[in-house]
Amino acid sequence: MQSSSKTPMFSEPNFEAMQGGLGNPVMQSQAIFRAIMDAMARPGTIIPVQTDARPPASLIPLSGAIIATLADADTPLWLDRKLADDKTLIEWLTFHVGAPLAVEPSQATFSVFSSGADLLPLEVFAKGSQDYPDRSTTLIIQVEKLSNQRLWSLSGPGIKDSNDFAVEPISPLFASQWADNNDLYPRGVDVIVVAPDAIACLPRTTKITVLDPKPLSKPASKPEER
Repeated sequence: MQSSSKTPMFSEPNFEAMQGGLGNPVMQSQAIFRAIMDAMARPGTIIPVQTDARPPASLIPLSGAIIATLADADTPLWLDRKLADDKTLIEWLTFHVGAPLAVEPSQATFSVFSSGADLLPLEVFAKGSQDYPDRSTTLIIQVEKLSNQRLWSLSGPGIKDSNDFAVEPISPLFASQWADNNDLYPRGVDVIVVAPDAIACLPRTTKITVLDPKPLSKPASKPEER
């Protein structure tokens, strides 16, 4: 038998992708999971969360910690284009999480957005069925800021009377799409909103009333007098 003269080619390991996981996976995952459950039970409540995760820069650390806590080999992930184009992030998720990547949003258990300003229509995600409403997509949306400014008034289970809530940035179409999501109950998607140091949740039962479309924008400056 003639031996091959070709040397097998192996890609070099990406050491950056191998680093930055949860420092204490068991303890941190338990704490983060409790925070998510608390946030789901009290929609719009801003809950501070700390983590030492250090994923690649396209994913904020807290988002990486949440994915590492919730996702596994049986929960496909869908990433928006900015995240999907980050090769190091894909390798980080493969090494630290092990969840398969979904090609279509409707195939995903969790879908991750790099910014609340750029969201797909909610209708493209899995909404579960009448018999299995839990077979739906949970959206993990990165934002710059969570606050109790009067952008939205939230109501529904887990909220006494109402709860003022603001997300920055967020697509101007989100609130109307969320109303359509409410109409699908018990089907529908749920949302985890992730800021650099805190989370808040919007389960499918939560209703949004828009109070001021632009409470976070700066007032227009007056023209200078000539």
